[in-house]
Amino acid sequence: MALRFHTAVLATSLAATAAVGIASAAIIVDIPEAPAVKTDRMPVVVGKTAYLTIETRGHGVSVLKRIPID
Repeated sequence: MALRFHTAVLATSLAATAAVGIASAAIIVDIPEAPAVKTDRMPVVVGKTAYLTIETRGHGVSVLKRIPID
């Protein structure tokens, strides 16, 4: 019984690792047919108001601030 449980955990871990690897490669590679084409996932312009995005990095933390542009 323990062997079946460990096998199931290992198989699930391998499947999840493969799925994350494929998704990451699809973002990096610039192929039009790819499931996730490389794009900016945080829009800079929302509606008619333009925003400037400023990133501040700290130790293990990244903070994004959106400031409206007049």
